[in-house]
Amino acid sequence: MTDGFERATTRNGLRFVAVFAILSIASVLLSPMRLDTGEPVAPTVGIAGAFAGLLSIVVAIATVVAAIVALRTFAAGETETIPDAFVRRNVGWATLNVILGGIAFALIVAFGTVLFVVPGLFLLVSLYYWSVFVAVEDQNALEGFRSSWQLTRGNRLQLFGLGVAVFVTGAVVTAAFALPVALLGIVGGILAQVVSAAITVYVLATTVSAYEQLRDGGPGEHPDTQPTVPGTPA
Repeated sequence: MTDGFERATTRNGLRFVAVFAILSIASVLLSPMRLDTGEPVAPTVGIAGAFAGLLSIVVAIATVVAAIVALRTFAAGETETIPDAFVRRNVGWATLNVILGGIAFALIVAFGTVLFVVPGLFLLVSLYYWSVFVAVEDQNALEGFRSSWQLTRGNRLQLFGLGVAVFVTGAVVTAAFALPVALLGIVGGILAQVVSAAITVYVLATTVSAYEQLRDGGPGEHPDTQPTVPGTPA
């Protein structure tokens, strides 16, 4: 968790916080929801409504792309700049696989949860790192599921504990900002999106940190070289 925090607070980490915050604010503004209170409003209809819906899809796809680039950047150990290759390399294919894989992952975990909850948690932990394999290793979603299953074998209980700790950390941070967000109106609404973006970046950074420790066989500093990121010189 500490390593994830360190990565999230680098210059690149803060850049990603800004990117996710902007995308999150744009998503709320395009949805039938007030930014300051989160209350629903009457949806826009006609051509304007269709245009807003199209922009919402664009923002959602851009958010997926940002997550892919963030995973690649954290995995490469880049802290100051974001290499252009991380934005360009197979990004369309990776985005498609993350979207389809995300739907499949949600359905698998939901089905497992229906079966007395425990199977759902087991599948959640076992398959959680599939998106890292898609973004970093250029695998497709099915390969990512298989690789995650192999990666987490023998460590699932510890990973479940890590997931709980990260979830609790995010919940505590969100609760700490709940009162200021409620009192500051539109500013509070923007602050809420920034906090959400910071938590997202922290989760991504922690995910990559755990992935690397599992891959390398134990905890330790993330390497200065980047041999595991396709397109990046070792």
